[in-house]
Amino acid sequence: MIYTVSTISLGIQLVVLSLLLSAVFLKSQKKYRQHGIVMLSAVALHMISIIVVMVPSFGSFFSMPDLIDFADTLVIVTFIHVSSGLLAAMLGIWLVSSWHFKTELQNCFRKKHVMDVTFTLWSLAIVLGIILYLAIIQAF
Repeated sequence: MIYTVSTISLGIQLVVLSLLLSAVFLKSQKKYRQHGIVMLSAVALHMISIIVVMVPSFGSFFSMPDLIDFADTLVIVTFIHVSSGLLAAMLGIWLVSSWHFKTELQNCFRKKHVMDVTFTLWSLAIVLGIILYLAIIQAF
């Protein structure tokens, strides 16, 4: 069961990654409205994945806290993955909610540094998530 859920989650995150890369391409083409719509889609899909798959998975991680070895590399990777992913999700929500289909883009341009940080955190979380996925399927 965990293998199936992990595979579905990975598939969703790969779709999110492709949306992120598409949004970056649209931005480079100066198609800012389309960029915003694709980013809104990525954030929405990412939030669904977090709520439905990742929160319950992380909760089960702590079902037996006595067995967690905080010096274990995989546990450290998990905490970095969760921290960067959660921060990226919160920043993504803030960015798309502050945009909410405005035609005036000057306010968006002022947030470019936040967008860059969000993209970096999101990319880190996805890469670490892939590493965790590979570790999970290798364990089975």
